[in-house]
Amino acid sequence: MSNQIKVSPSVASLLFGISERSIRRAIKNQEIKAVVVNSRYKIDFEDLLAWSNKLPNRQQKRDTLGLGQYVSEWKKSE
Repeated sequence: MSNQIKVSPSVASLLFGISERSIRRAIKNQEIKAVVVNSRYKIDFEDLLAWSNKLPNRQQKRDTLGLGQYVSEWKKSE
């Protein structure tokens, strides 16, 4: 059994401070891998984290609106 954390697009949007529409668009464009479980998308948390690191705008939203504001290791030292 896998220890991977899988989240829905709605939970991903809350965790990363990004709209659910953006998450679903990224799934559609195959920027984020998702599996379908009981007719619902499930996304691997590590894939979301890697995707959020690809653009500064996503990083900023994650770090100011999402869970990044609570994780000090993700913040750049100035």
